[in-house]
Amino acid sequence: MKRYINGLCATGFLALLALSGCKDYLTEENLGGRTAETYYGTAQGFEDLVKSNYAPLRPLLTYSGMFFLGTDIFTVANVGTTDAFNSYDNNLNSSNYDLDSYWKEAYYAIQLTNTTIFWSTQVAGLDAATVATRVAEAKALRAYHYFLLTETFGDVPLILAPSTQPTFGFTRTAEKDVYTQIIKDLTEATDALPATTPNFGRVTKGMAQHLLSKVYLTRGYKSYGSGQADFTKAGQLAEALISSGTYALSSNFASLFDPNNASFQVNPEVIFSVQYNPNVESNRYYYINNPGALITGNGLQNLFNMEFQTYPAIGRSAYYNKSSLYISPTPYLYTLFDKTRDARYQGTFATAIYAQLATAGFAVGDTVIYFPDVPFSAARKATKKYYVYNFDEYENKTSFSPRSLPFAKKFREVGVPYSDDNKGVRDTYVFRLAETYLIASEAYLKAGDMAKAVQYYNVIRTRAGKTGTNPATNLAYKDELKATSITIDNILDERARELFGEELRWYELKRTGKLLERGKLYNKELAKFNRLQSFNLLRPIPQTQIDLNRGDFPQNPGY
Repeated sequence: MKRYINGLCATGFLALLALSGCKDYLTEENLGGRTAETYYGTAQGFEDLVKSNYAPLRPLLTYSGMFFLGTDIFTVANVGTTDAFNSYDNNLNSSNYDLDSYWKEAYYAIQLTNTTIFWSTQVAGLDAATVATRVAEAKALRAYHYFLLTETFGDVPLILAPSTQPTFGFTRTAEKDVYTQIIKDLTEATDALPATTPNFGRVTKGMAQHLLSKVYLTRGYKSYGSGQADFTKAGQLAEALISSGTYALSSNFASLFDPNNASFQVNPEVIFSVQYNPNVESNRYYYINNPGALITGNGLQNLFNMEFQTYPAIGRSAYYNKSSLYISPTPYLYTLFDKTRDARYQGTFATAIYAQLATAGFAVGDTVIYFPDVPFSAARKATKKYYVYNFDEYENKTSFSPRSLPFAKKFREVGVPYSDDNKGVRDTYVFRLAETYLIASEAYLKAGDMAKAVQYYNVIRTRAGKTGTNPATNLAYKDELKATSITIDNILDERARELFGEELRWYELKRTGKLLERGKLYNKELAKFNRLQSFNLLRPIPQTQIDLNRGDFPQNPGY
């Protein structure tokens, strides 16, 4: 029953309405007589409330600018253009729309989790074990929201009970105390959640355990953290999850993203994912900050994509999807792949683009664009009717024009209407076991256990190896990918190869203390403007929050 968690945002809005209080000027009649008190206390009402906790994950994971831009492997789509998140300019301020929206979406999601936890003590008709599981789901999701919030903004209001009336006196809770609550929620959730669920998409013990491992890993870097003890705990948690037997790596990386594989989204490597339904009506969700903006599906297929419509033989193709012209990989990303040995390059990017329309010089199916691994000479390019872009030409564009880059086929959805809208129906992987291995590797590296760090790192490296033997060395490709020692930079490179477009890259660089260094080294636009500073490791608090608050609510330094 893969599609269990879907289309329940209406319940979320009901929760918001019920908790906002009734005003005399509201004249609408509740013709059905349904209120929070009469519905959430029933078994069906409480179960619907729990399901509503999942819907906000869809908008919360669409803030791609703040997650990807301004890092080592992602930049703006058009050469020479600026974006606040990529150039760290003066537009990255307290009035930034995305940050304001993200803040509101996150606290709306937290309100739902708090409401669920509250009503768990009032519900009748459900057995205690089921109620305990549903509370654990809510706590794990609340912890996830607070983890991203505090990593984004630092000290944030820690709200653990549902708001029943407008409040104007919030204060910022110290980041270390937010982390204490996150760990408490996740520890309790890990203890209470089942290892598996018949309803794929629900939070399980593995999701909570994976996130808890990552939280300890992140806290280990902090001045208020426990250092080596946190790193050791993170490694142990990741190791326990890996050895639990509940999850297993797919034998082939590309199969995780291949829609020709019938079960590619429901497989033992996926620990947690945000789901979308082929029936787009059940995916409906309106942004809190913009009620006119409707989500009807996933939008990953629009990211990391070339502008194909300018090529007449491709046109506005539902086969290749429309580019959002927002985010592109940096050329540096492509250099990270060992194309001779590592199968993930072919599993991630498309290097040949084929005609979808019969036009002058091209029949349907002919190659229109090609990105060779070995550069073509000018003479060889002249013999081809198709466009050839060598690596040094990926950014060889006039200002404000789109880059020509191998696009990320791992997210492509054949048949999605050619549109700017989010209309994809593929799930979004949030956590999968490959990342658990890399968390274990990083944790043990920081804890001083190089042997274990290399052990878990090499599991992912060998899975990535091409099938067969290298004729030049007579060694298996997978064995040639093995390392004997590693650094944090090796792990970040490996995360880029394995989790491109899945991990929220900005947070990975922030955690490891590498954002400033790697951003300036590998992102040309970022380096050109040279505005990235240490205070940018926190985002500005939205001005709307500061203005509405009647007490002291200080802005982050530098903004």
